[in-house]
Amino acid sequence: MVVELVEELGSDAFVHGSAQLNGDQTKDTLVVRTDGRIIPRLGETVYLRPRVGAQHVFHAITGNRL
Repeated sequence: MVVELVEELGSDAFVHGSAQLNGDQTKDTLVVRTDGRIIPRLGETVYLRPRVGAQHVFHAITGNRL
């Protein structure tokens, strides 16, 4: 994921970015909560591995949780 925005919230941070998933050419928008002490820089590429059962997915248009 390429970091586009970082929201620092004290003990946590929300990292916003985009990535190409599943080998297609479109970029998907992602928001990841991370430790507020280890914050990536804008433009940095970070590699993600979701914790099983800890991810939340929302519909891009309606905002409904999937």
